[in-house]
Amino acid sequence: MPRKPASPQSLAEHHLEWNDRLQDWLDGDVEAADGDVFETHLRDCTLCQQRLEQLSQLETALFAANPAPSLSTSFDARLFEQIDAVNEEQRAAARQRVEQELQDNLRALSRSWRRTWAFVIPGMIGGIVLAFALIGYVDTLGLTGQLAAQGANDLGTNATTLQAALTGLMGATIGGFMAGWIAKGAD
Repeated sequence: MPRKPASPQSLAEHHLEWNDRLQDWLDGDVEAADGDVFETHLRDCTLCQQRLEQLSQLETALFAANPAPSLSTSFDARLFEQIDAVNEEQRAAARQRVEQELQDNLRALSRSWRRTWAFVIPGMIGGIVLAFALIGYVDTLGLTGQLAAQGANDLGTNATTLQAALTGLMGATIGGFMAGWIAKGAD
């Protein structure tokens, strides 16, 4: 007896599950192991039988409306004539121009990176120094020390080490941003 999903929800789920498989079946893209499962399901499911028929009719109509393009018999001959007509000297000159352009771009990129690092490293060091100076100046109440002590207790580390690491990280971040701005301004 053919199966049919009982509810509209199960009908929608059934459609989602099997629609792509039906199209794959028509296209011949079903693996042999899945083919047996598919054929068993198709034999018992009237919905899938109907949907397969609809997809088959649609595919037939599409192929009839859009026949496969074909190349003229002289296409290959004309193509090989054009390939043979290419001047090897022009091809070699073009290849040499492209190679020279690549080398020029690589040199420019290398100079750009060296210049950027010349700003980034001092900027990060300056940012770290600035962060330590600001923390020392602003924190007259010792709030950062208290926060570092609590974080150190939670992490099981030394409060001074944690405070120094966080301040250094903050300074390096500030310095990195500053160095990027300075490098862009120097361009």
